[in-house]
Amino acid sequence: MHSTQSGKVLFPFIITLLLGLCIYLYLPSSNGEQTNFTANTTQVTAHTVKTEENALLIEAIGSARANQAIYIRSAQSDYVTDIYFDDGDLITKGQKLVQLQAQQEQFAVKELSINLREEKRQLDRLTELSRSQATAKSLLEEQLSRVDATEAQLQSAKTKLAEMTITAPFSGLLGKREISVGAYVSNNTNITTLDDISIIKVDFKVPEKYLAQLQLDMTVMTQNDAYPGHTFTGKVTHISSRIDAITRSVEVTASFTNNNRLLRPGMLLNTALQLSSSQALMVPEKAIIPQQEKHFVFKIEDGIANKVEVNITGRHNGWVAIDEGLSEGQQVVTEGLIKIRSGSKVSIKG
Repeated sequence: MHSTQSGKVLFPFIITLLLGLCIYLYLPSSNGEQTNFTANTTQVTAHTVKTEENALLIEAIGSARANQAIYIRSAQSDYVTDIYFDDGDLITKGQKLVQLQAQQEQFAVKELSINLREEKRQLDRLTELSRSQATAKSLLEEQLSRVDATEAQLQSAKTKLAEMTITAPFSGLLGKREISVGAYVSNNTNITTLDDISIIKVDFKVPEKYLAQLQLDMTVMTQNDAYPGHTFTGKVTHISSRIDAITRSVEVTASFTNNNRLLRPGMLLNTALQLSSSQALMVPEKAIIPQQEKHFVFKIEDGIANKVEVNITGRHNGWVAIDEGLSEGQQVVTEGLIKIRSGSKVSIKG
């Protein structure tokens, strides 16, 4: 009985002792341990601010087309005797592509050539006679007309004979061959396609509010998903004289030199027209902290990150241009923003 009462008296004392020990061990002491805890260094990623080119760009979607593009067709109708190209050949201007049956045209040229020689011989005889006989002058004039008519017929026959051989009107890349030897072709028969892709033209639209700033030879950059990370650079070569009444935009054409033939007609291209270019302090967009209508960054000085307000003048492709709040060579936090506040001690990774 006596031991039970003693246990009841000691139990509260033991509980109180344990609580005091816990408070002593886990609560920060008054000798600055709390201050040391909050002053722990936070690792962040930083970017050094530099003066770089700041381009004002108008982005749009464009459609690529060849500098020249045609269907190869025959001016005459006849049977194909020879084909001198394969699918997708790269050819030069004047290169022979197709030969049509041309015996009749060859005979016509030969016959008219003989007739012309005879008519000229008669003309020479009458010219001699006209010097001594007045009656020969009228015959001379008739013979001159015959010579002129025969010459015209011969030229027409030679033209028709030349058209029996189909040649390339300009250099370029051929498409699929759509005929075979022995086929009968007319002026409605598609033989193949020919595209001059040494220069690729891209048509895109620009809002009308930029019309006054548009000029020929402005720089245009374009990209396609087929070549990730590859940027093609060209120049504005045409600005439409009309504004689209529905979209309130003006069509612009840019030309790109395509010597390596990477760009092809029909491609969908992401274009960026450079309206102007200037030098500015460039900062990664992920370093910017928007708050209401203001923008801030964490600037690092002597290992301390301080929040400062900046003024943004432009954005492009993950970068922003700054004209107030920062100086060249200063460092700003780009990763780890949520772990720090103004006055935090930081260390830069790497």
